[in-house]
Amino acid sequence: MLSQIPIALRSVVIRPMTRADRNVRRLMAFTALFGVVNGGVITFLPVLLARLGAPVVVISLLTSLPALLTIGIALPAGAIVARWRDMTRSSALCFYALRLAYPPIALAMLLDPAIAPYLIVMIWALTSIPGTLGNTAFYDVLADAVPPQRRAIINGVRWALLGMVSAASVSSFGQLLVRLAWPANYLTLFGICFVAGLTSTLAYSRLEVPLREPQSPPRERTTLRKRLSALSHPLRAGTGFGAYSVITFAMRLGLFLPAGIFSVFLVRQLQVSDAWIGGRTTLEHSALTLGYFFWGRMAGRMGQARMLGIAVTAIGVAFLLMANATVNTLWLVLVAALITGFFASALDVSLFEWLLEVMPQGERPRYVAMNTLLMNLVAFAVPIAGAALAERTSISLVLQLAGGCLFGSALLTYLLTRPRRRARHIMPDTMQAQPLELVLEIEQI
Repeated sequence: MLSQIPIALRSVVIRPMTRADRNVRRLMAFTALFGVVNGGVITFLPVLLARLGAPVVVISLLTSLPALLTIGIALPAGAIVARWRDMTRSSALCFYALRLAYPPIALAMLLDPAIAPYLIVMIWALTSIPGTLGNTAFYDVLADAVPPQRRAIINGVRWALLGMVSAASVSSFGQLLVRLAWPANYLTLFGICFVAGLTSTLAYSRLEVPLREPQSPPRERTTLRKRLSALSHPLRAGTGFGAYSVITFAMRLGLFLPAGIFSVFLVRQLQVSDAWIGGRTTLEHSALTLGYFFWGRMAGRMGQARMLGIAVTAIGVAFLLMANATVNTLWLVLVAALITGFFASALDVSLFEWLLEVMPQGERPRYVAMNTLLMNLVAFAVPIAGAALAERTSISLVLQLAGGCLFGSALLTYLLTRPRRRARHIMPDTMQAQPLELVLEIEQI
């Protein structure tokens, strides 16, 4: 399966001629370089806080505080992005601003450990402002950069490339952190990721996307009731976005509940080194890469809802395995990493394509803004709740509860998509929605 990557890349790397070919080449460069950032800063920043002795609740704020700021700007971001004429240039400026936060974070870690974690969290939280604006536009940019008939295979290769580069990067960074002394190890990591992030954004900024006719803001004054009704319209529009939101809400409860404590779980409870963490993450990203090939092929046969149900069930099992891991049974964490990586790719494929399927083409920024708001409501409150619960009980209990939420999401997927599946069976082929093309949500650019 891995042999498909050079074959798929050959036609777009060697003498690209068309606009679509040039865009694909730049998307691949953007993705590969972001894989370095993903394997560096994004993976090891919570580990850095744990090494600095930050309280569990402070580490959870690394997720929760950016989410709080995103809640405040998510809906306005949709309106702002809708007025952009050059989507690529404007969103690239946002991503440049995001990367400029890396040097201040690197300098902040040199301060007194009683102060450094709080300052790092504050700087990281501020990146959510340009990040939200950029990510809101990213859906439109990606949809316009590559023709629909090529989008599925290009996205599959792009995500697989991200997994491979992230796996190699996180392994290399893990060894670097062990071999170099403090603070040179983390300063080097941030320096490499800063250069890779800027270069990645440069490749993204060169995507050739048609200019848009910006939407003018409404001039008439409306009542608060009408504004609230307009904001909640995506949930009531009958496009399937409402069911999608309920299902992903339960899923996000499970994914975000242990988000603020996982690094603490590895560093303090399991007492593993940065090199071991790097090896575990490399294993997870390797499984992620293989998963993209498998789930990319299965998506058309299974459908997004069924794939999501299988994925959240498997990741729930992985959380239960981690909940039972100890210093003497670290192999459980490695098995869980393989399961999580392989099925996280199914989450990426199903969530991204399902979201694009339930968004009307002319209203994407509005729907993306609502999805971002709903996600960050969970991302703000739930990691803090998970950290507080872990301090009162145990991390293992939090992992078990997270697994239960994921099982609940699988059940909701089955119950809420049954009418939709039945309708598809009787719907003419010409009327069925065509699959289009995530982010980690959490994660993402």
